[in-house]
Amino acid sequence: MNRERAETFLRLLAEAGLREPTVSLPPSTPRPTPFFTAPTGLLQATWALIAVGALDLETAEAILADVELALVARHGLTGPSRLGRLGLLARAGGGLLGGTGPAAPGPGMPAPAGAAPKGTAPTQTGGAPDRYVPVGRVVPFRDETASGELGLMSYAHTAAGARLTAVWQVRDPLGRPRHGVPPVGQFTVTDDRGGRYGLVFTAGGRTQSTCDLSLQPDPPADIRWLDITAPGEPAVRVGLDRGADDETRADGRSPQVSRTSQSAGEHLLNRVAERLLTIAPEFPHELRLQLAAVSPGPVFNLAAGLGAAVAALEAAEALSPLSPVPARLAALCEALRVPGHGITAPPAPDLPEPWLSMLSHYHRRRSDGTRPGDGFAAVGAALPELDGLRLVLLGLHNFDGSTWMDALVVEAGGRLPDRRHWAPGLDMAFPLSVWVRDGSGRWHVGRPAGWQENDDEAALTLRLLPPLTRSPGRIEVLAAGRSAEARVTLPLEWR
Repeated sequence: MNRERAETFLRLLAEAGLREPTVSLPPSTPRPTPFFTAPTGLLQATWALIAVGALDLETAEAILADVELALVARHGLTGPSRLGRLGLLARAGGGLLGGTGPAAPGPGMPAPAGAAPKGTAPTQTGGAPDRYVPVGRVVPFRDETASGELGLMSYAHTAAGARLTAVWQVRDPLGRPRHGVPPVGQFTVTDDRGGRYGLVFTAGGRTQSTCDLSLQPDPPADIRWLDITAPGEPAVRVGLDRGADDETRADGRSPQVSRTSQSAGEHLLNRVAERLLTIAPEFPHELRLQLAAVSPGPVFNLAAGLGAAVAALEAAEALSPLSPVPARLAALCEALRVPGHGITAPPAPDLPEPWLSMLSHYHRRRSDGTRPGDGFAAVGAALPELDGLRLVLLGLHNFDGSTWMDALVVEAGGRLPDRRHWAPGLDMAFPLSVWVRDGSGRWHVGRPAGWQENDDEAALTLRLLPPLTRSPGRIEVLAAGRSAEARVTLPLEWR
């Protein structure tokens, strides 16, 4: 990473952008609060350099503040701009700089002082290893006003405490769906040693009728089962003897880890490609043409100026000029009919298999079949450490035609990135790519839909796009970071 060249490139790009008209103001009395935008390419290049750690926040603020002052002076506007140092970044594209704290270290940057050594196994308080158990049990409940079921997908016990990840349905006395949460405060929970616990309902980081049920007080690390009883219902025994390793080896296969040689720039551009694959179907080409007169839209905002971002990454030595990723990204934009990306590399003739699968679904423009009914599959698979983080899969469920994967992200020698965004909807707080291949060989990308940090871990919900068209008996999960990728095949039993 060459940070000196990164800053030099951005300053030269800013100077070049100021030579071109960037604002059109009608002749009138100068206004004290101007409205203008920096060149799109400059914004994209700035975001890209910060995202890979080649440029710090303070330097980016200073360069864009200079652009702001130059635009004010060029158009003879009275008084200084009132947009502030981050006005240009904050106004365009949803804002990379979601907070004002120190910038998160980019991929490949050293962990902060005091971080756990890389490779250190995560442990609970007291030294016990973290525990993840697939459950797959249903707890019915009812009272005078409602009834329903609580589907327990997994049990996790980490330094942050013990909790069950669950989905639920609530119905009124006539059997119609209704809003509301299960009355878990009335449940009784007992372990194999006679210990009693309360359940605390939390939905942070979870979406679509999913929650975490924290056990209070914190149970011993080696309990073998829990009896969960709703008022007026028989107890449901939740066995905790089966661990995550048992599940991932149930079909004779354990997670396979392979080293990769992605640069920081390649990893970032691949994330952009994944976002394009998920956002373009939401705004088909015909709809984009209709909306163009009103607003460029998120598809254009994400793709516009990517050529400048590629050039910036190459200048910072975060992307090799020989990398095939820009050409693949250009081919993807062409296939999705996304103009204005500015990538000079000729479109690549071949694309990765997951991208082709997503493109096939996009171009069909029709459903692959009957959507699956609502249901869940128990999962409790802890993947190997990737770039200092460990991804733990806690459950998979279908709800109202959508498919969701609940997970936990645990520090394992690195640290959780700060909550930041780069371009429309690209969440950099979760730095891994997650793909799922179903039983028919079709790929689905996992898009972060919920995130809630808690000490050294975060509750994460991924939305699978496109959704599953049936409830498969097994899936293959591919999680990729910069330095390595992990694959695991998981058998599923739906309930």
